[in-house]
Amino acid sequence: MHWLVGILLFALAGSSTEAPSLSDKPLWTANLTEDFGFERFDREINKNWLPYQGVVFLSPERIAVYQLNRRSERVKLSPRNESGGAGNFYLQIEILNVRDGHEVGRLELPSPGLFSGVMPSRNGKFIVRTGDMIRLYSASLQQIASHHLLLQKGESQAWEVTVSDSGDTLVAVRRPMYADPASGDKPSYVEVLDAGTLQLKNTFQARGPAGWLTTVGERRILSLAPAHGWQWNIMDMEGHSDRFDPSLSPLTRFGYRRIGLLAHDYLAVYGDQQLVVMSSPTQAVLKLSEPRQFFQLLVHANEFIAVEVLERPPYYKNGMPLLPHFAQIDAYDLNTQAKIHAIERPSRGLYFAISRHGDLGIIAENRLEVLRGAREPE
Repeated sequence: MHWLVGILLFALAGSSTEAPSLSDKPLWTANLTEDFGFERFDREINKNWLPYQGVVFLSPERIAVYQLNRRSERVKLSPRNESGGAGNFYLQIEILNVRDGHEVGRLELPSPGLFSGVMPSRNGKFIVRTGDMIRLYSASLQQIASHHLLLQKGESQAWEVTVSDSGDTLVAVRRPMYADPASGDKPSYVEVLDAGTLQLKNTFQARGPAGWLTTVGERRILSLAPAHGWQWNIMDMEGHSDRFDPSLSPLTRFGYRRIGLLAHDYLAVYGDQQLVVMSSPTQAVLKLSEPRQFFQLLVHANEFIAVEVLERPPYYKNGMPLLPHFAQIDAYDLNTQAKIHAIERPSRGLYFAISRHGDLGIIAENRLEVLRGAREPE
């Protein structure tokens, strides 16, 4: 199987190594509602626009908090612009200094009630998506490029957009708005862009159903296709695709639920009781086993990962996830297999990100905190 080539190979590890003690006392905290006017991040997610909020490191020196909101007073509707916005919805972005939390800048952009967020690029630049428009901003918060994601007329479609861990490549996949396993093998349309310029590098019709984009590595794209039983596909940047079955790897003999590509095209497989980061189907960079625990969500940057660990899997009632009251966020250095953070926080309104130097940013309810990482910025 040639779907994954690791740049660095590590010996198979059965557990992580504890790091030298690092203080879990935050460098600083901020009240996002009082200091910056955000709504609480544990607001009830009962409308389509409410999930679009979060936190992301733009560089080792900057962290961004974003939230899609609706204006308290309805404004006169104007013709919809390329972003899809017509006046009532806006994406608020606050950019803060990682070391002391002071405000570096603020953006407020019109947006539709869907598909809005912030993604890091390279050299301090970042990408903002509002509807079917993506914009590139410089480190000085000046817009320097844009790209319109076109939809086909008469089709119920949506774009999935993500950026590689290095910030070099942006991949956008146009797929049906709603999952339909009976839709057959209708191919997805894929655009590959330079994330540092938004110049289009390649387009292709995926050979077979690319499906729902999940993550992008340095040279590969991971997607989940509704057809053929929600199979996992790993494509290269030219559209050549291989089906991936995690059960074929001897490292993933467990009830996995989630899969993601990391830096160096490492593959993370995680879920019920175990998390494995692989550089090849038989070689583990990190392997964790936690009985009676569930690895719920993983974020990553460079050689670092952070994972949300719950005491049980979430279950759903009336379409809403029911979570334990508290979750633990564990962070690891993949170079050393060392755990660098273990933080317990309320599970409602929980968002977190990790930087390329291991700094941890956490939003819980309406508070943002940043914890020092394992390495100092170069």
